[in-house]
Amino acid sequence: MRPISELHFPPAHLSGCIFGAIYRDTRGTSLSDAQRFNHFPASPLVSITYLIDGDLRIITTQSDNDFKRHEQMPQYSVTLPQERPITSWSAGPISVISIGFYPDAWAKLDQNGQLDFVAATLCNGFCDIKSGSKFQPYWANFCDTISPVWQDVRASGRLADWSGSARLSDWSRSVLSRAVVAGSGQSMRAIERRLKRWSSQSRQSLKFYSDIENLHMLSVNNADAKLAGLASDAGYSDQSHMGRAVQRATGFSPAHLNQLIKTQEAFWCYRLLGERF
Repeated sequence: MRPISELHFPPAHLSGCIFGAIYRDTRGTSLSDAQRFNHFPASPLVSITYLIDGDLRIITTQSDNDFKRHEQMPQYSVTLPQERPITSWSAGPISVISIGFYPDAWAKLDQNGQLDFVAATLCNGFCDIKSGSKFQPYWANFCDTISPVWQDVRASGRLADWSGSARLSDWSRSVLSRAVVAGSGQSMRAIERRLKRWSSQSRQSLKFYSDIENLHMLSVNNADAKLAGLASDAGYSDQSHMGRAVQRATGFSPAHLNQLIKTQEAFWCYRLLGERF
């Protein structure tokens, strides 16, 4: 039996709040220590993680088997936007869900005092998923429960009416545009302050994520393209510049990462997202 790895997107009316959800279930599978690593790229999203079954540890080094001594993650946790890749490791079979929220939407839910409700809905809604169960009905029920809360936030006038998108670069452009036109201060410093408050990112960081996403799409659509050509098409000054960006986002060089995505179980998230560089 193969591990279950699924990517689920929200319904249209929630797409301005939630980017998507990743469900991973390795129960009933036999994986080695190396196969139980989980590699994730840097992300501008706020991620909430609920561990349905098993244990996970965030890893800072994979040398000398240090991962076996790392502290176990709590059953429910929140990860703020990360400019560096994240690696976790499971000591055995796990079942876990991670949901990515746009930071500005997360902040508005917080201002409305709804984060405890979101946490309770997540924990109560997914706690009894058995091995082999279909995830989609649980996800649909979670979205149905969260929808009225999100609609209240939008109706309060506290959030710009953005319809959402499957591309992070669209969100980046949207939040930047709002930061430019909102408020009385139009100086670069005022715009940066609004960006930081709404997205936890600077203009430079938002561009970094957008450029990485654009590079990924170019690479997928031109699988046989040379790295130097991809770098030029993606707007990097040269191949080395592109390589440093990919290293920052993933921890690996483009060529090495592509090989790992093809061959290593631990890079299942990249395959799930359809990413290559």
